[in-house]
Amino acid sequence: MRMEEMPLSGPENSKSEALAHEIYSDLVDDACLGLCFEVHRAVKCGYFFLDETDPDSMKDFEIVDQPGVDIFGQVYNQWKNKECECPNCSRSIAASRFAPHLEKCLGMGRNSSRIANRRSANSINQFLLGMGELIKLQNIA
Repeated sequence: MRMEEMPLSGPENSKSEALAHEIYSDLVDDACLGLCFEVHRAVKCGYFFLDETDPDSMKDFEIVDQPGVDIFGQVYNQWKNKECECPNCSRSIAASRFAPHLEKCLGMGRNSSRIANRRSANSINQFLLGMGELIKLQNIA
């Protein structure tokens, strides 16, 4: 169908206009959001008002794209970021061992529940033994 033959009104034309308007709105929104992000980053990094500076000073604020460093050019410490702190005992544990440690530390999980039961049984037995000793001492006195 040629452009001259297309009807100016009708359900098909209104659908295509709505679709075109939706696509246009999305493109404008993306462009505006991108601009807002650029301005926000410039303000946060401190180079928003550096338009009248020389190119050498702008190199301090460029995004770095090199292996082994982050976008700011700082060396990425890969082992420090892979450590977690246990909320129960406050130890620093490797992230790969955090879940097993937490199971044992909190007394949860398949094997840890048995260990926790043994610990609680031992503590109850020790408490009862202590009470028995106390009763013996009271009987003697």
